Amino acid sequence: MRKLLMVMVMVVALMASIGFAAPAQAAPVPMPFGFSYGNSTATGTINFTDGYTASVSGVLHAASTPRQLCAQGMNGSMSTGYPLCSAWVDEDENATLSGPLRIPISGGVQQVTIKMLGAYNELLAWVVCTRGGCTLGGS
Repeated sequence: MRKLLMVMVMVVALMASIGFAAPAQAAPVPMPFGFSYGNSTATGTINFTDGYTASVSGVLHAASTPRQLCAQGMNGSMSTGYPLCSAWVDEDENATLSGPLRIPISGGVQQVTIKMLGAYNELLAWVVCTRGGCTLGGS
């Protein structure tokens, strides 16, 4: 029994040393974003990690009427669930958007959409970001 245990430990150690312990993950990537609606602006960074999570850090400046900034991650048809949102802010106020987005499947968060919402929850402008860059969806 002791000999079998010793052999199993050696096999596991050998597999780990040559890379069989875990699949390779992509390197972490910081992706800056920025967009506007009129004079209201949103800027920040999405940090795509090497695991299942992307973290979002951004600032919304509202130039008029109430505004809110929200983020949601996607991987195919799987989403991070409820969006991560800033507080609502009024004219000449700023709000921060900060937190993790997680999808517990292979590849984790592959795409993040950041949306600026208006007073009646209407979509004003947005950007879609991946590890390769960001694309404006409206302004």
